[in-house]
Amino acid sequence: MNSKMTYGGIGPKLALITLPYVILSIIIMQRDPQFLFMNVPDSLWLKIPGLILLAGGLLFYMFTIVIFLADFKNGQLITRGPFALCRNPIYATFLVFIIPGLALFLQSGLTLSIDLVLYINFRISIHGENRVLERQFGQEYIAYRSRVNELIPVPRINK
Repeated sequence: MNSKMTYGGIGPKLALITLPYVILSIIIMQRDPQFLFMNVPDSLWLKIPGLILLAGGLLFYMFTIVIFLADFKNGQLITRGPFALCRNPIYATFLVFIIPGLALFLQSGLTLSIDLVLYINFRISIHGENRVLERQFGQEYIAYRSRVNELIPVPRINK
């Protein structure tokens, strides 16, 4: 990883590593739409929360991108807006909102498995990005890391 953060962070690496599984999942869904289908008698119990997650995820993503693009160029640690809720709101958008929302809406366990594969790749890859941020921002990043969740965008309750 570079000595300074790039616009993409580990995003391109995550996409490249996860893409083969996504393609395989799409092929499987095309050949057997019932594979890992979440069969619920009243599918609205899955579709409505799925739509809420998708809509919330898109709004969260847009807000995150606006803050990121405005603040990244200043070379300072971004800690406001969605970045005050979690350290990785761009990745959280997909892992917490969009992919699970899509899985619920489509009633697809296979789509949900994409989220698991992406999450595993995120956990494996994020350490390099954390090291770069720690080198670049030092104690400021260490303090930020200790008070803000890594991925789940909710305020941390410190005792």
